[in-house]
Amino acid sequence: MLRLAAFGAAGCAAALWLVLADAAPEGRRDGSPTRWPWTVTGIAAFVAGLAFGPVAAGLAGAVVGICAWCAALIARSRRRVAAAESVAQFASILSNQAQVSRTVVDALETAAPLATGPIAEAAARFVAECRSAGVEAAAQRFATGTEGAVAAWLADAVAVAASSGGEWVPILGVLESEAAEDAATARHFHRHVAANLPQLGLSAALGSAVALGSALVSPEAWAWLTGAQGQRVGLAAVTIATAICARPLASAWELTR
Repeated sequence: MLRLAAFGAAGCAAALWLVLADAAPEGRRDGSPTRWPWTVTGIAAFVAGLAFGPVAAGLAGAVVGICAWCAALIARSRRRVAAAESVAQFASILSNQAQVSRTVVDALETAAPLATGPIAEAAARFVAECRSAGVEAAAQRFATGTEGAVAAWLADAVAVAASSGGEWVPILGVLESEAAEDAATARHFHRHVAANLPQLGLSAALGSAVALGSALVSPEAWAWLTGAQGQRVGLAAVTIATAICARPLASAWELTR
């Protein structure tokens, strides 16, 4: 019993570390919250560990953590689709205006009010800073924002065109194609990857429900599960299952950057 209590205390301490530590040091470039899945996982493991022991802590942490990260990835993918489509629309409008405008600033002033979605505010700020600080400085600030790589390329093209005075309409045409392709890629990822992530969380929940249900209906199985050998086997199974699920989740998270 003391050994099981020690395992439970260690599991709860690890759960609290996940809650308090900065588990996502890469930052939040797109503004999405990256700590709440760790917080939910830590709380679930902490409560289950205090109530039922280390196996329950690991099982609750694994199931809740996988489901929480699936939910975070779906929300992150939706934001990425919205941002990519907004940038593609703005690039298309700016490319069309470039063909009839005399200067870069004229094209921006006409295109910015027509932008919609997440980039609308950034586009309006871009135009305002073009008037106050100049096109190059405004483009630098726009490129370091949270609108993605295609928006940064767009800002660079605008800055180069404004400084050199060269032919910039073909460049914006290329960027329009790049933005449309990026939006199509984001939609494809969301439709074929992110939208299917709930199945991963459901599989983890169903697997744990089957294991716990079998133990609850059989006193012998429950006695074995709460024993020392069952605790070791349960923790090993939870660790392996978490590692299997963590790899696709980590890859999907990197792809949504």
